[in-house]
Amino acid sequence: MATLLVIKAHPASDVISTSLTMGDRFIESYKESNPQDDVLVHDLYAEGNIAIDSSNLNVWKKLTDGTKYDELTPDEHILISRQQLLQEEFIKADKYVFINPMYNLFLPSKLKDYLDIVCQATKTWDYQKGGFLKDKIALHIQSSSGKYHSSDNPDMLKLDMGDHYLRMILRQIGVTDVQGIYCEGLNGQNPQADLQAKQAAYRQSEELGQQF
Repeated sequence: MATLLVIKAHPASDVISTSLTMGDRFIESYKESNPQDDVLVHDLYAEGNIAIDSSNLNVWKKLTDGTKYDELTPDEHILISRQQLLQEEFIKADKYVFINPMYNLFLPSKLKDYLDIVCQATKTWDYQKGGFLKDKIALHIQSSSGKYHSSDNPDMLKLDMGDHYLRMILRQIGVTDVQGIYCEGLNGQNPQADLQAKQAAYRQSEELGQQF
């Protein structure tokens, strides 16, 4: 039995979203093909702030300076406990799925915040030893209005800095098997082309869900 960890990073959870629909199609297909597996889903926009801010830094400094865990305030306990839970889930998972729209050539900020929390030195990687999370696999599901992975211009691929960053940070922690499903060119100028791109992406999501 394996554990699939799904990270949704899309604020439009109450409206039709191409990337979320792709993700849901993938999850449904995966569950049908792997009924024995655990599937954990985090909706980053629904679950509240997890960014590294002054509160995090203050607590980490306290612990580094010798403050004991039971000497922290109730709010500090909650903060640290939540982050530890996210880190432990991430480390224990066997497979990862990241679902997001492209924002200004990059990932949504909450996904970056999440990665900052779970991809920490000494927990998921080491400066000398490299990444600790080998033998795991990941999938990036992303929608965008421009064409980057499907463009005839190879220079366009370089502009998807979010996908490039996600692959780099995963490689840093030891995850080198990373696949991608990209629904692109959804600019509204050609509704028929948009529909065809979505249908193709949905089929690809369902097919990969059976194999992942």
